[in-house]
Amino acid sequence: MFSYTSGTTGDPKGVKLTHKMVITCAAGVQHRAGFGPEDCYISYLPAAHSFEQITCGISIIYGMKCGFFAGNVQKLTEDIAVL
Repeated sequence: MFSYTSGTTGDPKGVKLTHKMVITCAAGVQHRAGFGPEDCYISYLPAAHSFEQITCGISIIYGMKCGFFAGNVQKLTEDIAVL
């Protein structure tokens, strides 16, 4: 997968993220946080964001519920209440 940087420290660029890196990161987070089927996650970052990729992957791997916000950040707390 490619993640495109914002360019805050230079020109924007594409960074190759391997499957192994994504899975290893998910396993590391799981080791520290211990997520499981009783947990839930609300997705509000763009799907191309590397953190979003990792957290969506974690929710799938560990059976967490995953909801997606309606698109208005100012109503994010309402979306969380629905989730």
